[in-house]
Amino acid sequence: MTKSELKTDKIGDRAIVVGGSIAGMLAARVLANHFASVTIIETDKLPENPDVRKGVPQSVQPHILLTKGYRILEELFPGLGSQLSAAGGLTIEWAREFHHFGYGGWSASADASDIISFTCTRPLLEWAIRQRLSNFSNVQFFEKRRVTGLLSNGKRITGVCLHSISGSDQEHLPAELVVDASDRRSQAPKWLESLGFTPPSETVVDPFLGYATRRYREPNPPSWKVMLISQSPPNGTRLGYLARIEGGEWIATLGGYGRDFPPLDNEGFLDFARSLPSQKFYEAIADAEPVSPIYAHRATTNRLRHYEKVMLPEGFVCLGDAVCALCPVYGQGMTVSALSAIILRDWLNDPHSRLANGSYISSRFQNSLAKSNSLHWALATAQDSRFPTTQGRKLPGRMSKLMAWYTKRLLVKTSSDATLHILLIEVAHLLKSPLALYHPSVVLRVLRRNT
Repeated sequence: MTKSELKTDKIGDRAIVVGGSIAGMLAARVLANHFASVTIIETDKLPENPDVRKGVPQSVQPHILLTKGYRILEELFPGLGSQLSAAGGLTIEWAREFHHFGYGGWSASADASDIISFTCTRPLLEWAIRQRLSNFSNVQFFEKRRVTGLLSNGKRITGVCLHSISGSDQEHLPAELVVDASDRRSQAPKWLESLGFTPPSETVVDPFLGYATRRYREPNPPSWKVMLISQSPPNGTRLGYLARIEGGEWIATLGGYGRDFPPLDNEGFLDFARSLPSQKFYEAIADAEPVSPIYAHRATTNRLRHYEKVMLPEGFVCLGDAVCALCPVYGQGMTVSALSAIILRDWLNDPHSRLANGSYISSRFQNSLAKSNSLHWALATAQDSRFPTTQGRKLPGRMSKLMAWYTKRLLVKTSSDATLHILLIEVAHLLKSPLALYHPSVVLRVLRRNT
């Protein structure tokens, strides 16, 4: 969509988004249809090319764009997939081109399906979204600025206080709505407390998972586009993720739960890969040419801020990792951000979200977001809690133990049953409800003995 093609139904003058990462840009895309001006405030100088930037240190790590997330991106930015392809991103058909090793061995081969998204680096995806967002004449980026507080007239947020990164200049920027999308680094609880509001409580579940990631030049295109050797709780702490990306490269990640961190030297990295329950990962990279250093990543704590449980000022909402930061091993983060943008859109379209004075009822949004996040939070923390070393884990009850037994059996069966393999992928990519795994016909399939 070009600037001349932009069609909006404005209901406000200015909205501010704190943070220019994926969650912030998707929020801005939605806000652009409702406000005459949308300002994204970002501490970084944003790169003109698909380059790593300081404010997103995790961008050198692999990122999974689930099919549900990709479909939302295409809805918000029609033709984004063509742009990614032109820049070197690879489409992936997950039923056929995702090779998964779990409890039962390698997943069963499956026929083609419509479970499709892209495998590429996060900087490329961010760049593509930023390019499309730049076509909106009412969206602007304020770069190299940091939000240091909120402006308020008592019950209502009226803007933000800014500081320039390069100096001490202070600036007040008014707005009718402020959206905090500043990721795990969010300072919103402190901003709210300084205004006399109660900050949200937090739930933290820390699996002490550590990553090590390196990029390789692709020797020869394999049959797969993503290979995953999963962790297997409670004792199998190690995992490996290998994906084809743009530029004829692979991104290879090793991980370990319970502080079983992979080494950051070449020999140790390869030895860790050799220790995985399948040798395919090691065999793939053993003779491949490294094209990057080995990067460590430790920010994998699950952290949920309960904004739905506190009284918030009007005209201020939080979303993305600023509310629900998940252990990245499950690949939900970017898709959860996309879902947050859809919830924001629905909230803005709902006339009951606005008061007579034109302000926005924050609690309605945060309650809707909390309901959406609950599923993703439960999935991540339930799996992480199966490791005894996880801090803050929920101890399994009798029903949880039964569910864990059933889930393990389901995973074992996916190595021989392509139908179950596809169903599990559909649930993992948020295309079907997890309840689909407990349909009577599926339960019978899982419990049936192999013949």
